[in-house]
Amino acid sequence: MSEALRKRLFQLTVFVNFIMVFGFLYLTPYLSDDIIYMDEVAGARNFFDLFAQEYVHYMEHTGRNVAHILLRIFLFIGNKLVFDVAAAIIFVLISVLIYMNIDHRKKYDIRVYAAIAVLMWLFDPTISNSVLWEDGACNYMFTGCIVLGFITLFRKALREEKPGEIGFIIGMFFFGLAAGWCNENTSGGAILFVIIMMVDKWSRTKSFKNIRPWMITGLVGAVIGFIIMICSPGNFSRAASQEEAHTGLLALLARFLKITINIRQGYLVLLFAFIAIVIAIAYKQKSREEFFETASAMMLFGFLFLATSYALIGVAETQLRAYYGAGLFLMTAVVNGFAWLVNTGYEEAFVQAFATSLVTLLGVFFIFTYIEEGANLARIKREFDERDAYLTEMAGEGITDVVVPMLRPDWESRYTTAYTMDIREDPDYWLNVFYAEHYGFDTVTGVERENWTEY
Repeated sequence: MSEALRKRLFQLTVFVNFIMVFGFLYLTPYLSDDIIYMDEVAGARNFFDLFAQEYVHYMEHTGRNVAHILLRIFLFIGNKLVFDVAAAIIFVLISVLIYMNIDHRKKYDIRVYAAIAVLMWLFDPTISNSVLWEDGACNYMFTGCIVLGFITLFRKALREEKPGEIGFIIGMFFFGLAAGWCNENTSGGAILFVIIMMVDKWSRTKSFKNIRPWMITGLVGAVIGFIIMICSPGNFSRAASQEEAHTGLLALLARFLKITINIRQGYLVLLFAFIAIVIAIAYKQKSREEFFETASAMMLFGFLFLATSYALIGVAETQLRAYYGAGLFLMTAVVNGFAWLVNTGYEEAFVQAFATSLVTLLGVFFIFTYIEEGANLARIKREFDERDAYLTEMAGEGITDVVVPMLRPDWESRYTTAYTMDIREDPDYWLNVFYAEHYGFDTVTGVERENWTEY
């Protein structure tokens, strides 16, 4: 295959990835916190009021201001299509950033990029929360892109031994500031990465001469952003409100167990792939030094996955979506190893055929999955649109207590979090209360869809 044709096919693969994620984003309605923040943003008189609202958010709720100012801006624009396009671009950009961190890729390596896309679609257990839900996407996918972008630029500049002009030195400070101000564990992973890179650079020569100013400013910026985030008064009030069955050492052990279970439930296949590839690399190396030289990037990102995951031991309770950044690190590690196996380590025809077949078959499986789950998302969106139209009509008629149908249980999908964020039969359920406030009712009560006859 000529390079020109390979380039066009590579670009087509990236574009198809964009179209597919855009379709699922478009079929995902506003959910849960989207509506809550939408009402807050509606009170902003102008664009700059969003920053005043975010200051209150910092003082009372959380320090993830980079994520939440992005969410406020999208909601202030008031057209979800703008978010859908932006989020699709970010999703594809993350796939490209992972690709750029693959050390043994070929030029326009379609097989390696397809492997990345398959992992992001089929093996991300958080995709419904961290990619397709607007609030979750701003908190995890957008910030994950910032962190991964910072890491990618740092690695690239390090390899090129970039001396760093004043503009680059200053730029790395602000890039680091944003990366450190994203979310607690992923931003911590970025700081850990920079420290590892700088220590490795120093250890090779035992001299600080190779520690460039841009490395220092990037690290300082990330640390400052991280400190600003974790020092939010809202973080302390939220932590104080969380209850645990244990205290002291037992509490830490209980958290460690929960994290381990979450890793097993969400990332076991990727961990198996990581271990199998490490073994395959080890069989091809003649010494420990050769092994670590070959697998250095894979081991680095694998370590970042574990560190970013177990950093969550610092909080009492976490959602699976908090592992999104860690998952990106693990995917980068796995594909790094995969690329070495197929492009450098194992040139045997059987290995090449097996690797290409594996990626292709997973791609075919995903296409079938995409069609089936896309139909489910379309049905769910129709239910939401019908319910929204009914609630708007009832609000216009001045009705105070409204009964509406819950989602049909037949269409539940791993690509939507709508079912976990649906209204309940209890009118005092927190989401029912917010729906009532949003539309101006006294109460909103949910009923089973099969018992609903109004439309």
